[in-house]
Amino acid sequence: MSAAASWALCAGIAVLGWFATDSASFTDALGLGTRFWLLVNGVGVRIGAIPVTLVPWGVTAVIAFLIARFAVASARRVRADQTTTGATIAVVTVAAYLVPVLVVSVRLGVPWRVPGRWAAVIMAFLLAALWLGGRTLRAERAKAPRRGLRIGRAVVAAQLVMLVAGAALLTTGLGMHFKRVEALHESLQPGVAGAIALLLLQLAFVPNALVWSASYALGSGFSLGAGSVVAPAGTQLGIVPAIPLLGALPAAGPGGTAQLWWLAAGAVAGATACWMSLADRQALRFDQASLRGGACGLFACVVFAGLAWAASGDVGMLRLTDMGPRLFPLLVMAGTTMGLSGMIAGLVLGLIPRRGGNGDNR
Repeated sequence: MSAAASWALCAGIAVLGWFATDSASFTDALGLGTRFWLLVNGVGVRIGAIPVTLVPWGVTAVIAFLIARFAVASARRVRADQTTTGATIAVVTVAAYLVPVLVVSVRLGVPWRVPGRWAAVIMAFLLAALWLGGRTLRAERAKAPRRGLRIGRAVVAAQLVMLVAGAALLTTGLGMHFKRVEALHESLQPGVAGAIALLLLQLAFVPNALVWSASYALGSGFSLGAGSVVAPAGTQLGIVPAIPLLGALPAAGPGGTAQLWWLAAGAVAGATACWMSLADRQALRFDQASLRGGACGLFACVVFAGLAWAASGDVGMLRLTDMGPRLFPLLVMAGTTMGLSGMIAGLVLGLIPRRGGNGDNR
């Protein structure tokens, strides 16, 4: 059921685009929608002769929510005397969804091209199903260890800070270059149906854009293909696809000093992770608090690097390959910024006297 609903969503976007063109048949539109559906599920596909592996995480998030709702419905059917766990419900729900995906991918996709990214999408589905399905099974949720929950909340909070920074950066870029965005849209002459399809397609890649923008805010930047880089220190662009969303890109050349203020986002993320992990600790020595804050910052960096990898991919061959955040510079910049800010925040929190504590560790 969830597989059919997700396919209908992707096929609907393709059909909207088909209304705006006379160069393809309705069957071709459905075929394109099916390949887009496979791409949403992390399966690399070929559109014509072009290999595409860039996952549109916006639609993937919608599908994850649908799967999670089915997990909730299944959890509500569990009787009190049954020993079914939230993990079991999540695995069964996701497995049932993936059966038609596997069948279609063998026919139309190339699942062996990027198995790691497919695994990342499946993991996202499992986490969504486990989170909402597990909330229904309160007894299962109560077994979670408190320390694990603290670390998990800290890491999630740091990712949210980075995504908010990415959203602010993307919105600023769109506002500053609105005329360029408008000119790109008008140059495509999509018509009413095509404009709707173009809007939905760009919304599908908004989560990718947020992660890319957050990578820019960390200083490492991202790439739009071989030989290109978009970073606060400078931007080097080649041929860029005429997509209105890309009108938010900064102009080519060295970056200005005002763009360096975005680097504060990584420091805020690391400090937030530290505060979330130590806020309920009443008595910690300053050295222990500093080390734990730094560790939380580094953990948040690793998780964000995983998100950046999942949001990367190829859109064709040669020029449009390796699109997305630059992972090695990202690990260096994010690890340094988040780790140091977490250590400093932990040091400050450790030096602040706490109610009911005398400085000893508990």
